[in-house]
Amino acid sequence: MVKMKNKPPTSTIMKLSESKSDTSIIANLYKSINNSYRRLSNTSNVLHRIPEMEIPNMAIADEYDIEKMIAEGCFAKIYLAHHRPTGTTVVLKAIHTELTSLKEFVREFHYNYQLSHHPNILSCYQVKFQTKEYYVYAQEHAPFGDLAANVGASGLPESSCKKIAEQLSSALGFMHLKGLVHRDLKLENVLVFTPDFSRIKLCDFGTTTREGVLVSKNNKTWTAFLPPEVLEVVKNERFICKASSDSWQFGIVLYVCLTGATPWKSADWVRDAKYAAFMKYQKRETTKIPENFRRFTPRLLRAFRRIFDHRDEDRAKVTDIMKYMKNRWMDGKITVSKSASNIASVGQQQQYQQQHHQHTNSDQDSVKYINHRESRNSFDGKLRARRMTSVGALTPDSVPGSINLAGTDHQDAIRSKVWDWLESNDLSAMSGSADDLTFWSTKDTKTLQLQQQHHQQQQRRQSMGGHQLHQHQQDLISFSETHSTMSTSILRETRTITSSGAKMFK
Repeated sequence: MVKMKNKPPTSTIMKLSESKSDTSIIANLYKSINNSYRRLSNTSNVLHRIPEMEIPNMAIADEYDIEKMIAEGCFAKIYLAHHRPTGTTVVLKAIHTELTSLKEFVREFHYNYQLSHHPNILSCYQVKFQTKEYYVYAQEHAPFGDLAANVGASGLPESSCKKIAEQLSSALGFMHLKGLVHRDLKLENVLVFTPDFSRIKLCDFGTTTREGVLVSKNNKTWTAFLPPEVLEVVKNERFICKASSDSWQFGIVLYVCLTGATPWKSADWVRDAKYAAFMKYQKRETTKIPENFRRFTPRLLRAFRRIFDHRDEDRAKVTDIMKYMKNRWMDGKITVSKSASNIASVGQQQQYQQQHHQHTNSDQDSVKYINHRESRNSFDGKLRARRMTSVGALTPDSVPGSINLAGTDHQDAIRSKVWDWLESNDLSAMSGSADDLTFWSTKDTKTLQLQQQHHQQQQRRQSMGGHQLHQHQQDLISFSETHSTMSTSILRETRTITSSGAKMFK
């Protein structure tokens, strides 16, 4: 009898097959990831491995016709040339052999050529040669120059700045993904290919370095574009190259495009007041927005606070600007601080007072009448006596006790000084406030009465408001009579003070 072998259940076979298939799927997934990583590492190795190149010797005139010189710097010259064999127009970058080594030239050409397939990085052709004085390689031509030639004193429109920021962040993000740092980002190194800035490209990779290596300070970059950690580096000191320095320079370029000027001269909080003010705002030590940042919206201010972080490890990436593309950047309202508004209001009040004073000078007499009529009841006799007997307005030389009274010749001088002081008090009272007393003589009072009587006769002839005007004239006449009586009493008091002073002096 043949014994049958025990077979496992069908469900068990299915589970084993399913687990086997899952294991194979996971293994294939790991294999694909490893292959992708190897390809990426190989690409990075190819990109970072600078090959040895043979640079042929030839003259520029052998194959090229120079049309014009586009730019000239300390290290290189840029020519617009026509290539006769192909009939194309190219740009030749000629670098001085005395200022640049062959290794540095090969590195710049290699990085530019390897990154050329990005749409926002300047294309580099496989053309390189050496003349007696220059290392030369060919690039594509930008018909509208660089950003420095296109940004005006007031900057560019917000829409154009957003286009520039989007393309420039894409190019720098691509370089950072490859482990490269540009290190010399400025307006001169961003080329324009369309007038509406819909196509720009990054160029000049002479200082491009692999991230994480020790480098020296780049003397080609403007001081206003240097981040604080690079600005603090002393001469011949080496530091670690980081992608955060590109983020800082990217923020400076964006600020210049929006405003037409740099936010500060150097990122030194001790020497630069503008940078110190921004650092206080960035560190939230104050809520006062720096004056040169008040034109931006809160959303863009948040972006700048992250980009211009003093600590490079906390600084935002260049690609983070894409989070703010849908927001408005420029604020249409002018932000004015509370103190500035108070100063403006005070200035307006002073201007109004000056205009009001000029307007009332022509009608000064009528104002005097009204002021004295209103202040007549509030006049204090003690204040009048204190003003008459006080010597506070006299100078030390005019005080009687300070003058030598040995001779009698000084008595006339003393009397004249006392009378001058009394007259000066009378004049000062004329220009005082409504509470001060104005001294009128009897002759002026009689003249005023005659004028008011004549004016009263004219007002009686009018049919409208005659009774009110008559009552007003009666008030003015009684006011004049009262001041006439006061004037007489004041003159008596003055004579009394003068006689008492003369007796005292004798």
